[in-house]
Amino acid sequence: MYYLWHNNLLLNFSMDAFAAFRGVVFSLPFQKNSLPFPDEVERIILHTPNDDICFAFCYEEFENFKLAIEESIYMNEVYQLMAK
Repeated sequence: MYYLWHNNLLLNFSMDAFAAFRGVVFSLPFQKNSLPFPDEVERIILHTPNDDICFAFCYEEFENFKLAIEESIYMNEVYQLMAK
């Protein structure tokens, strides 16, 4: 199981679901997918399987979110090594 905690988001995934989610996030180039919000900040919208829930990230937040995903993978590898 993967747990991803980033600011006020807490997401949990099975291994396969996490790999699929990571693939979606890393396939989205910010510049091609961002749009201006009413506060005049460019943000990217990340849709979820629930049509009522979407995440919106400015560039820095999106990069930090991707870093949190990579750190989650790294920590899972550490835990696997410790279990051996």
